Amino acid sequence: MDFNQLMQPLQLNDTTQLKAVFDPANRCFSAQLWKDGAPTGMLGQFTHPDDVLDAVDEFLTEHSESPLTESQMGQFGGMLIMAKGGPDASMLKLAIEDPSSVFLF
Repeated sequence: MDFNQLMQPLQLNDTTQLKAVFDPANRCFSAQLWKDGAPTGMLGQFTHPDDVLDAVDEFLTEHSESPLTESQMGQFGGMLIMAKGGPDASMLKLAIEDPSSVFLF
């Protein structure tokens, strides 16, 4: 995965994007659905990015979009982490740019 992919909206098709959002004031995650350059739906107010991932497929289906593929789900999870920033985002960036620098125990 290219790090730059985590810094842009997830392109679902020619006209539809999914954006990862973190609200630092409320410390919550959300997903915004955009069609033809305009917001059309919001899934949000979750305290953990995994909660967004658990709900995103149903949200997309309700808006006549296909569920995320496994690859898209992984990418969107990374996008949520990057939206928040902080140490987790720094570790993710390091792992993507230099996988040999990350140790798993």
